[in-house]
Amino acid sequence: MVKRLEKGDTIGIICPASAISLQSSRIPVLEEYLRRLGFKIKYGKTVGALYGYLAGEDDLRINDIESMFADKEINAIICMLGGYGTTRIVDKINYEIIKKNPKLFIGFSDITVLLNSIYRYCGIPTIHGALGVYLGNPNFDEYSRNDFEQLLFQKQKGRVLKNPNNDCETIYDGIARGVMVGGNLSLIATLSGTPYSVDFTDKIVFIEDVDESPYRIDRYLSNLRLSGQLSKAKAFIFGTFSNCEDNKSSWDVFHIIKEYLQEYKKPSVFNFSSGHSFPFLNIPIGLEIEFDANKKTIIFCNELYY
Repeated sequence: MVKRLEKGDTIGIICPASAISLQSSRIPVLEEYLRRLGFKIKYGKTVGALYGYLAGEDDLRINDIESMFADKEINAIICMLGGYGTTRIVDKINYEIIKKNPKLFIGFSDITVLLNSIYRYCGIPTIHGALGVYLGNPNFDEYSRNDFEQLLFQKQKGRVLKNPNNDCETIYDGIARGVMVGGNLSLIATLSGTPYSVDFTDKIVFIEDVDESPYRIDRYLSNLRLSGQLSKAKAFIFGTFSNCEDNKSSWDVFHIIKEYLQEYKKPSVFNFSSGHSFPFLNIPIGLEIEFDANKKTIIFCNELYY
């Protein structure tokens, strides 16, 4: 559990992966939004840093993560963006610092690596949630904004998440209860077989991706099948797969996912509203949920906050 935010608290903003320019138009929009909610903001040294395509050298990004958790003035941490870079540092982070200073930690995409590793090595739930560049996007819609604010200010036990447009599709029906893990498919596959792999055993697994051709989605899923991970899960929630079409392919992502799931026939849905598109629902990693594939809902079974 982590402490629930209150107005007047300070949110730390960091870039654990790709770089962002201080001239980005998303930054002032993000600042205005968070301040309107009543928060103070403290930027990490990685915001505006540049090292190749990364937000600073590995040591800088590691130190930013550790410093934000250790800083008693910081009440929550939001990652500015994903991109690439967390696999370079996941094994070098001092998880004891995080374990001793549990805080709300929010991000997705490449941040998948940190979300699951913090849960695995610290026992702290994290949030597959809106990045700073999403919160600073003028097109961040009202439903996504409301969901983010409900995440921050309300108790979570019993809260129900469901697609606002009712466009989620059941693949196999059923109800499952368990801890949720997962995130970006390409990162989950990359971590497979390492000490930082996402353990599917008796878990409800969430998966999304962006900018991947259908054959690459196929490759990642075959990795998870061959490693035995798919067979270990209780259920699957497939989120949005944005810009994953290929005019040269006769198969779409939905077809490929159904092919892989037919061996297991576990409760599963496709196109749950969390991923690289709007509306965006913030979902927990490392927290017990009840998933109803018929109703296409996620219910928080445990409280996130103390």
